[in-house]
Amino acid sequence: MLRNFISNFNIIPKRFAGHSKWSNIRHIKAQQDGKRSILFTKLSRQIKVAVTEGGSVDPDKNLKLSQVIQQCKRFNMPTATWQNILKTCQTDKSNLKLYMLDIKGPGNCIVLCELLTSNLHHMKQTIAAQLKKTKSKYMDGAGVHSFNEKGLIQAENSSLSSKSQEEQLEIATEHAIETNSEEVIQIDDNVFQFTCNKDAFLQTQNLLEKAGYKILDAGIDYVPHQLQNLNETDFELYAKLMKKLEDLPEVVRLFDNVAES
Repeated sequence: MLRNFISNFNIIPKRFAGHSKWSNIRHIKAQQDGKRSILFTKLSRQIKVAVTEGGSVDPDKNLKLSQVIQQCKRFNMPTATWQNILKTCQTDKSNLKLYMLDIKGPGNCIVLCELLTSNLHHMKQTIAAQLKKTKSKYMDGAGVHSFNEKGLIQAENSSLSSKSQEEQLEIATEHAIETNSEEVIQIDDNVFQFTCNKDAFLQTQNLLEKAGYKILDAGIDYVPHQLQNLNETDFELYAKLMKKLEDLPEVVRLFDNVAES
C-alpha cells in the first residue's frame, strides 16, 4: 500500500529550504539575526492579521486567531507577549485592513506582497517608487493565480541521526504519508520540510510531533506553480526590491516564484 501511494507522492532530496534563492538569503539572515526574534515577529504579525480578518480578539470567536495562538504556544512565545499584542489590537482604532499586492518583478518574476495598513493608496504610492527603480510593476490581481496556498512545516527528528541520508529520507517519506503531507524535502541532517494542504496544517503538525519530530518553523505560504529563472542583473534588482519591501513595517509577508541558481 505504501509503495502504491509513493508513486503519487513528491520526494525531494536534500537542498536548501524554501522556494527561491531569496528564501535562502533570508534563511541565512535569520540565523545571524536570531531565529527566535524573527519567529516572534512573524507570529506577532499573524496575530494582528487574524484579529483584522476575524474581527475579534477572543480566540473562542475567531478560529484563525485560535490557530495562531496555538502556534505561539508551540514555539514558546511568552503568554504575556501575545496577550499584550491582543490588547494592542483591541485598543487600535486605525482601521487596519489586509491587502495582497501582486507585482511583476525583474525578468518577469512574480512577487506577492501582503500588507496590513489603514491607507492602501499611500502604501501603493510608496511601493511604486521602488518598482520603478527595479524594472517592476503592479499586476492588479493576475499574479496570485500563479500560486497555491500550502502549509509548510520544517521539523527535526534527532532519532534519525544514526541513519544515512537515504534512510532518513525514506523514513521521513513514510511519516509524511502518515501525517497527510503532500511532499517532503530534506533540508539538512535530520531536518525536513513537509508540505500539506492548508486545511490540514495544524493536524499535520500534531501528527509529526507524535511521530517524534520537533517543529522548527511552520506557516501557510503561497507556493508557486512554476519557478522563474533570472539572470544575474535581474536577480540583483529582484534582491534589492525584496529588501526594500521587507523593510516596510506594513509588509506582513512576501512570496515569489524565483528559482534557485
